[in-house]
Amino acid sequence: MTTHPSDATRTLVWLHGRAELQRLGAMLAPVVFRAAGAADFAPLQVAPWADEPGAAQWPGILRRLRGEWPCVPFGRTDRPAGLPAGWAAREPGDAWGHGHAANHEWDWLDLDDPLALALTIAPPPPLRRLTRIVRAEPDAAALEITLRIEVQQPCTLPVALHPTVRLDLGALQLGLPAHGPVVSYPVDAEPGVSRLAPDTDFSTLSRAPLRDGSVVDLTRFPLAQDSEELLQLRDLAGPIELRYRDAGWTLSIDWDHTLLPDVMLWVSHRGRRHPPWNARHLALGIEPVCGPFDLGRVAMPPSGHALADRRGLDLTPAAPLVLHYRLAARPS
Repeated sequence: MTTHPSDATRTLVWLHGRAELQRLGAMLAPVVFRAAGAADFAPLQVAPWADEPGAAQWPGILRRLRGEWPCVPFGRTDRPAGLPAGWAAREPGDAWGHGHAANHEWDWLDLDDPLALALTIAPPPPLRRLTRIVRAEPDAAALEITLRIEVQQPCTLPVALHPTVRLDLGALQLGLPAHGPVVSYPVDAEPGVSRLAPDTDFSTLSRAPLRDGSVVDLTRFPLAQDSEELLQLRDLAGPIELRYRDAGWTLSIDWDHTLLPDVMLWVSHRGRRHPPWNARHLALGIEPVCGPFDLGRVAMPPSGHALADRRGLDLTPAAPLVLHYRLAARPS
């Protein structure tokens, strides 16, 4: 296969939709799904500043933030203040939040498949290469996505996928499969804004505990009050369904649960008030993950914590690791 660095974006068009893939961060969006008798459905978010003058000043991951992209290694590179006792410090190894590949341009790969687009990038060690293929299902409003991870040396890295959906299409309800405990972020995700009780385990996302002793339903959006929250659901047994009641569509997100057993939820409900966010980002991250929140590059939880065993994926140069996942939509 031949690589090409040209074309900032390419578009995949098929009978049931249209999907735009960009070189920067290999980010996917907008994606428009189509079905007979239904209005077009574009569920993936595009940051409101992405096409504004001055967007080039922001880090690569923010510059044209949108939709869905891979994070290898996953996580922030700044250690948040106030972590509870016992969280062991780690060195991230670089300053690229969510990984070098999420902040840099990938190269196109030529495929002999009119229904597929492919990108590749060679990040710094211990990684060797990431390859991402997005393929439309010819007979469905669905995309099959493959991520191939190759490394130069044995390592354990936190890894996540980063589908991020819109919260500005009216009423949205999460349909969750069976899962284990829900774990809230150990500190406020956004100081002075976050409302969840930090460092708390609970069982039902529809009754998430707040600092003031009340609860909030985090399965129904939009929320009554703006906030910025991070939490992780352990051991999901199947796909997540997002039922856009006003739009009349349901989006299903499924992935290889044996490799990425949990989901981190990023509730970005106009909670970030500094530029470029400016209290206007209204989105929900549904992030399949193997790692402790987005902290695995800078800190590890103590033994006894609900995520103490979530250290990341064991990778070896002897065999690439391949992740398969799927975005599918249907009128509802």
